[in-house]
Amino acid sequence: MPEAQAQPPIAFIDIEASGLGPHSWPIEVGWVFETGDAHALLVKPADQWSMKAWEKSAEALHRITPNRLITEGRDPLETALILNAAIGSATVYSDAPDYDSFWLFRLYDAAGIKPNYILNDIGDLLRPIWPREPKELVALASDEKPHAHRAAADVLHLQAMYRIACDAFVQERPNPTPQ
Repeated sequence: MPEAQAQPPIAFIDIEASGLGPHSWPIEVGWVFETGDAHALLVKPADQWSMKAWEKSAEALHRITPNRLITEGRDPLETALILNAAIGSATVYSDAPDYDSFWLFRLYDAAGIKPNYILNDIGDLLRPIWPREPKELVALASDEKPHAHRAAADVLHLQAMYRIACDAFVQERPNPTPQ
């Protein structure tokens, strides 16, 4: 009898950025697995990333200054290597995969390496186990782990959404009747 294949772990990722424009770039990357603690790294601007893409409105949201990135951030290669090592073969989910994919592309392009993971939409993970309104799940998770426009806090929010959806799925699933 063939052995059952173990599923890869689930991870959540969030990227904070210099803005939302076409030349924006990542400033903070956070990740967490389905259980466990969140991790985040500030990203030092790459030479090819223009400060013209820095939006004061984004800075007001995440409260990270360019000077802080320069003094405390890790260069793109170090950040990308840490992400690849930490995430490994996990299935990775984001609540904004279009934006986060773009910023991860910018990060890995500046680093000169490729990610060892593919970014997926968290909706694809949650829809099968949360048949109710998505905004209800977001509100429940926000009560526990508010969305704060910082990478570590925001991945904990995603982790809470997944846990709440899993708990509800288990509780609402009908019990099989004995035959």
